[in-house]
Amino acid sequence: MKLTILFIYFLVSALPVLAQNQHMNWIFSNGNRLNFSSGNPVQAGGSVMVTRESCASISDANGNLLFYTNGIDAWSANHTTMPNGSGLMGHESSQCMIIPKPGNPGKYYIVATDAIENNGGMNGITYSEVDMSLNGGNGDITTLKNVQLNVFTGEWITAVRHANCVDTWIITHGEDPTSVFLAYQVSASGINPTPVSTNLGISIQTNAMRAGIMRPNPDGTKIAMSQPNNEGRIDLINFDKATGIATGISTIYSGLTSGMAYGLEFSRSGNRLYSSEFGNANGSVFQFDMTAQNIAATRIQISPPLSFPGEVGQLQIAPNDQIYVSYNAWPAKDFIGIITNPELSGLACGFVENGVTLFNPTMLGLPWYYNPDYLLPSPLELGPDLTICSETTTTLSNSLSNVPGATYLWSDGSTGSTLQVSEPGTYWVQYQIESCLTTTDTITIAADSTQIGHLVGDTSGCAPFTIQLTGTSASNINQWIWDMGNGNSIHSQNAEYNYRTPGIYTISLKAISANNCLVEDSVLILAEVFPVPTADFSIQPTKIEPYVPILFTDQSTGIITAWSWQINDQQVSTSPQCTYTMVDYFQPLIVSLNVTNSDGCSDEKKVTVFKPEDLIYVPNTFTPDGDEFNPVFKPIDYLGLVKEFTIYNRWGELVWSGTSAMDGWDGTFNGNKALPGVYSWMITLENNGILSKQIHGHVTLVR
Repeated sequence: MKLTILFIYFLVSALPVLAQNQHMNWIFSNGNRLNFSSGNPVQAGGSVMVTRESCASISDANGNLLFYTNGIDAWSANHTTMPNGSGLMGHESSQCMIIPKPGNPGKYYIVATDAIENNGGMNGITYSEVDMSLNGGNGDITTLKNVQLNVFTGEWITAVRHANCVDTWIITHGEDPTSVFLAYQVSASGINPTPVSTNLGISIQTNAMRAGIMRPNPDGTKIAMSQPNNEGRIDLINFDKATGIATGISTIYSGLTSGMAYGLEFSRSGNRLYSSEFGNANGSVFQFDMTAQNIAATRIQISPPLSFPGEVGQLQIAPNDQIYVSYNAWPAKDFIGIITNPELSGLACGFVENGVTLFNPTMLGLPWYYNPDYLLPSPLELGPDLTICSETTTTLSNSLSNVPGATYLWSDGSTGSTLQVSEPGTYWVQYQIESCLTTTDTITIAADSTQIGHLVGDTSGCAPFTIQLTGTSASNINQWIWDMGNGNSIHSQNAEYNYRTPGIYTISLKAISANNCLVEDSVLILAEVFPVPTADFSIQPTKIEPYVPILFTDQSTGIITAWSWQINDQQVSTSPQCTYTMVDYFQPLIVSLNVTNSDGCSDEKKVTVFKPEDLIYVPNTFTPDGDEFNPVFKPIDYLGLVKEFTIYNRWGELVWSGTSAMDGWDGTFNGNKALPGVYSWMITLENNGILSKQIHGHVTLVR
């Protein structure tokens, strides 16, 4: 029996749930706050933040709010401004994000961009450090405040985990005169002010042209960039997480005349990209298939135009994997939309315009969350040690088998994501993703050692034959399986089975062990069931009379080897034939024949061949109604044995009596016709002057 055991841990679906506790609290727009701890967004109060677009909020590993910001001010979880949290150089109409400082628990960077409305974004991109150990554990801005990274940047800003699984890349795009793609490395020592730059050929002029959104796909290898004021474009940028270099670019949408792309968000798998329409009086939401060879050709509108005057703003995926949609409406709306099934294609993704009602009107922005742990390896785990069944194949799969870009090395030298083993032993796997440190886990596999045996009673007998079976084992057994060799099975340790048909049967024993392994007893049981003869004999003459010899002859079926004749419980012969002469008129003659075949199986036939009553015939009805048919009731006495013959009515009165079978009752009583009905009779028999027997019966008088 072959069994396959597969141990798979779905990292992509399990790990993000834990990592995204930091995104459980959304604080945005005009005092709005949503909490996703229950799975769906629930409104919560307390927020004092007012902003148009720029917003970011961060929670701890348990989903408790730490702080939030609009790039201008930073508020603690108690909704008070941090002591040094005012005067940040971001802008409410631009973008900001919160980046954990690698290797420094409790420290974060608020990274913000200036808006083109502020003298063309004169402050560029800046960062400030938050230390949660300050301000009595409520957090505060350290002396690293408003550190400028680059003055020549647009409003684009995002972050991607470094290939070393520790650091982070802060990504933006500059404007002329340095119109290049910029990646700043964030490490435990801080933010490197010198970016890695790549000229992608995008010319970002000053003024309104340098606004838009950047969003990385889940594994950080591609970055979508919208440029609503530059032909309404969406560019897809290939990114090398190890070097920070952008390795290529493709335009998947350009449509200034029909709607400018603004908001961007990927589904959790990265297979779908969503964009919002900006600048039209009634915007819509669109979907791209990232798995297609020609991504641009897959653009499909998944929402009707808004039912109210306004634009579709930013898009943001939540811990529940749904994507939420903000609006810039005239007048402002107190709700946001939902894409309920972002992984599904086209309209099946389930856009709902009014998905979540808010306490206050909202604007364009939703809090983007940088999740550096999304595809970061959790502790490598092959699972607990195993006990496998004999002749089974076990597929070992570690907890990180589904991580894109991972490499594996197993103890046998193979490099696949899984390993098939069928022998006991110790196995290990080494795992590495990108440039992360190698991790190793080991598993020990033992073979199931369960053994079973049996105790058996007699293994042969005459049909019907009952065999007694007992299963034995020193181990725990989940189930016993006796195969009785005739298509039937018994599922108990102690078995009693009755064979009714002669034959030779092979009995086998199997069992399911405590490890759910099928084990077998190698010793088979042969049960032989012998046929049983059928005893029978003939009688000559067929009419039995005293002093006339009777011949009994065996007529049994089967290979008969022994005979035993008994008459009235006395053995009279051991031959196939037997002769007997009856001399007692009043003794019943009971004959039995027991035969035995060559297998030692026996059968018996017993017959009463003569009864004393057989010497007398007594009718059961007579009709004394004056005609010639049955006018008198009397017995027929073959041998003249009747000594007395009496009739009684229902009340026990003597109605008539006679002294031989020649006498008969004519149906009268005291000279009158007796009433019709049932009467009792008694006959006394005599042989050679000796009273030997009385017989009784009933007769019906019919008139």
